[in-house]
Amino acid sequence: MSSPRPLEVYSYLTPTEHGPTLADVQRSVDEVAGLDRVLIGYHSFGPDGIVLGSTALTHSDQLNVLIAHRPGVVQPTVAARELATMSLVSGGRVDVHVINGGAPGDQYREGDYLGHDDRYRRADEYVDLLRRTWTATEPWSHEGEFYKVEDVRPNEMHDPQIRVHMGGASEAALTFGAARADVYMLWGEPLAEVGQRIQAIEEKAASFGRPRPRISLSLRLYVADTDDQAWETAKSDPAYQKYLAKGAGVTDRDHAQDAGRNRQLAVARAGERHDDCLWMGIVAALHGLGNAAALVGTEDRVMRTLAAYRELGVDTFLVAGDGGNWRPELAPTVERMRREL
Repeated sequence: MSSPRPLEVYSYLTPTEHGPTLADVQRSVDEVAGLDRVLIGYHSFGPDGIVLGSTALTHSDQLNVLIAHRPGVVQPTVAARELATMSLVSGGRVDVHVINGGAPGDQYREGDYLGHDDRYRRADEYVDLLRRTWTATEPWSHEGEFYKVEDVRPNEMHDPQIRVHMGGASEAALTFGAARADVYMLWGEPLAEVGQRIQAIEEKAASFGRPRPRISLSLRLYVADTDDQAWETAKSDPAYQKYLAKGAGVTDRDHAQDAGRNRQLAVARAGERHDDCLWMGIVAALHGLGNAAALVGTEDRVMRTLAAYRELGVDTFLVAGDGGNWRPELAPTVERMRREL
């Protein structure tokens, strides 16, 4: 594997976690101080991430945001102007996370009926048009499979240096990410599986004549003074307790449009615990949905596993605490990650 590049530590910013007012958003921003970047998520019935991200950026001049953004909702030239304006007005503190959707129902709510692989082909064209809008110095036109634009003028908000993040475990996702992404985001899996994924991404990127993207790994962290205390906290999660009450059976449902979710469930079916301290209990409880794979134990134990992922080529960790959100009590662990990893 390639030698690790400089470490970044992300988490989530849920701007309305404490409520919908400006003061509530500002409180959420204050709680994520010190992280390298925070992800503002996307779903069809949630608040708008670009609006909330812009609001959050005005509250803290140290905040760096990662805006989840779904192709197919707005035209790429429009999105390019929005993101470039955010980035340049904030001094370059914006990246974009291109999401293509694994739950068809949420696509349908926004009028998007493209099939899974078509969405990744569209994303490839979409990202190409974002970058052309950001960097062009002469007027340009384009007619492709999904988009047609004419006489696009060089943008006043020029060359904002926005990095493109993405995730996905299907072959279509691998092709898109290897060809276009600056950062490829993975769910937490056992060490061997993560190593195989990174190798596949690196080989695919090489086929496009590119170095591999940065690799991000998403994990929940349950850290305590003793292993027993950490496990007690992890297993007290309400979703896991409900799962136990229903008999602790891991679903055998296949999600045709979400290969990453299927991989998570396959690991959970193979066992709740893997390697030294990887726990898939909440993955099973949530039926494979979202960032739920967890490292559980003392800080020393968790750090050893993080170091092992780092040696495989992980460049960025997106970490969360209980409930899948950022918890300020993880700040000392993040500082140790920066010192030692």
